[in-house]
Amino acid sequence: MYLKEFFASLSGKYTDVDGAGSKTNKNQCVDVVKAYCNKVFGVPVSKMNGYGDAWQYYDNFSSKDAITPYFTRIVYSKGMRPRAGDIVVWEKSINSLMAGHIAVASGESDVSSFVSFDQNWPSGSPCGFIKHGYNKVKGFLRPKDYGRVMGLTALQGTGSFPEPVVWKNGKTAENVFKDNSLANKIGLLSPHETALCYSKSANSYVVVYKLNGTANHKAGFVEYAGGVNYAPPESKTYKNGSTAETVYADTAKLLEIGSLNPWESCYCLGKIDGMYLVLYNAGSRQKCGFVVYGGSVD
Repeated sequence: MYLKEFFASLSGKYTDVDGAGSKTNKNQCVDVVKAYCNKVFGVPVSKMNGYGDAWQYYDNFSSKDAITPYFTRIVYSKGMRPRAGDIVVWEKSINSLMAGHIAVASGESDVSSFVSFDQNWPSGSPCGFIKHGYNKVKGFLRPKDYGRVMGLTALQGTGSFPEPVVWKNGKTAENVFKDNSLANKIGLLSPHETALCYSKSANSYVVVYKLNGTANHKAGFVEYAGGVNYAPPESKTYKNGSTAETVYADTAKLLEIGSLNPWESCYCLGKIDGMYLVLYNAGSRQKCGFVVYGGSVD
């Protein structure tokens, strides 16, 4: 089960996976997280018994042996945003019981608020999406394998190239990454710099921008939406030939970021500077970049 299916399975319902909680309220916020870890990551519920109140999932994370293989603990700091599938943990003092709160991020966020999938917020409420500010957020438990969260399947195009839309940066620099896990930095967009958005991949945007003021271009993933309300969904199907094809981050071919296997299929988002912009699966992640060979697109 992937994240969207998990949300759909519990939306508007109550869940009590462990039989714990108070006599008057068995449906606690931690039940949602235990159900998420069980349904999406395959963690047995019995292995999470005795994990305690919500705040303990963060403060005592290293002792939670059943979930530590699947998540990385991240300290929240101002300006950070949770990604889809992150477990968000609040401080003890977020409620009068000093139990904290915990929920699963939907992926909808900005620097002032985010939407998560909660239970028992407000007290007694069933599972559902809630908009929060960042007050008393301690941090996130971020999935290590994004493929388990979003699901990556065989890629097939729609038959046409997308019409890219303008992406404009805000007042702070924006890191550019080589895959949609947003963990491997390859560039930087200056404050108020513009680029073109060609697609959306999970919780990130595929952008193309000028390479250091030259006539060449560079591609990568950014987290900030840059004013893009609707990323183009179109693409052509690209199928590689009989040999491996090197993928570059830029049309100057300065940075290699990976390769396409013989006969591998992926998305092609356009032809730029005589090269082909591709979006492809790389294990549990997706990468984008430029290839020389036109594959089945030509």
